[in-house]
Amino acid sequence: MSGSRASLWALWAFAVLLLGLELLLAERLASIQSFPWAEASTGVAGFVLGVISVALGVWTFALREGLALRDVRSGALDPSTPEGLFRLRRMLVALWTLCVLIGLLGEVVAWGSGNARMAWPYVAGAGALLLLHAPREWVFNPSATA
Repeated sequence: MSGSRASLWALWAFAVLLLGLELLLAERLASIQSFPWAEASTGVAGFVLGVISVALGVWTFALREGLALRDVRSGALDPSTPEGLFRLRRMLVALWTLCVLIGLLGEVVAWGSGNARMAWPYVAGAGALLLLHAPREWVFNPSATA
């Protein structure tokens, strides 16, 4: 079981690495924008993408409960079996992908505004979600404290 947990941590670390690379991408995208959006347009885009980011963040919790953890808690899914681990891995990778997508929404605002700092709130929020959805002991053992 420790090898399977290590593989989940490796996948999680890859998602964190992608989030870090998004910060570098924000710098690059902001520097190539030759005609940045007007301040009002940046504000509207930031608001709309911020609402979408919050919705995606809430959705990660719904997916976490709905895809597998409900079955783990009820005993219908055993993460110590290959099938259970595969389902758990698939669920966690989906959550982590949504977190990386939230960071990418910040890239859109950074590119449009020509300001790389506009991506920071999105990347920070995605990083917080990644921390919350890390493959800790309580995922494998529902009786463990979160």
